[in-house]
Amino acid sequence: MDFPVNEDLVSGLLTALNQFTIVEFKQGIESIEMGGLRWVYILDKDTNLLFIAADSKGITTETLRSRLDIIRHTFIQQYAHSKNSWKGKWTGNVEVYRPFENVIDEYYTQWKQAEKITNVAEFFDILGIFQQMLNLLINVIEGRLKKKNKIYQIIEDMFKNYSESEVVQKNPELGSITFERKIGINVIGINPMNCDMLVVEKEIINLIRRITEALKEEEGYYPCLKYFVEENIFDYLISNFSLLTDLNLFIFLIKLFLLR
Repeated sequence: MDFPVNEDLVSGLLTALNQFTIVEFKQGIESIEMGGLRWVYILDKDTNLLFIAADSKGITTETLRSRLDIIRHTFIQQYAHSKNSWKGKWTGNVEVYRPFENVIDEYYTQWKQAEKITNVAEFFDILGIFQQMLNLLINVIEGRLKKKNKIYQIIEDMFKNYSESEVVQKNPELGSITFERKIGINVIGINPMNCDMLVVEKEIINLIRRITEALKEEEGYYPCLKYFVEENIFDYLISNFSLLTDLNLFIFLIKLFLLR
């Protein structure tokens, strides 16, 4: 991670802070939050080297420490695999170890790719839930509503205006959300590698909200509530309670379908 600060000053400050806690409290600092970042420390007693890493607060202390420990182990294997080989090596010249930055960068790239894969997997789970909810809404329209054609026209107009909106111009991948009367609404075609996942989630949620509100307005609240129950929409929400709760969506969606 690149920081717009003097590395030597930060290293000196954090080393002094760690040494102070050792003297005063008989133990070093394991982690702190400072400057909007999470910092972790590992003291290698054999070489008397203090390893320090920082990342955003979004990463857990345990994950950051485990990554730092891999870097510590690799550095020692490369430069100080025995006490004797390290003894007397340190002269204050960090340029000798500058090539090790490439090793750190390679690890960092691998970890970020792994994080993205995890996020993409979670994103597809979320997309799957949204797709099924939209399928259930289409089932309600197709099988029960007297004003089916009018509702479909509303959705078509909605998509036409949406495709020309500023948010789609700024996020072209949102154009992958499509609607056809014979097929329904498709959100699975979105490529998560080409979009801001949070923006996509927000827009799909807004789409579900607008369609649901249009159904209530055209068909009436009580008939729609009956259709939602018959189509097992509430059962589906409850079966995905955990994920929807993590996304802070469960209460919102229950209210959307249940209340006027």
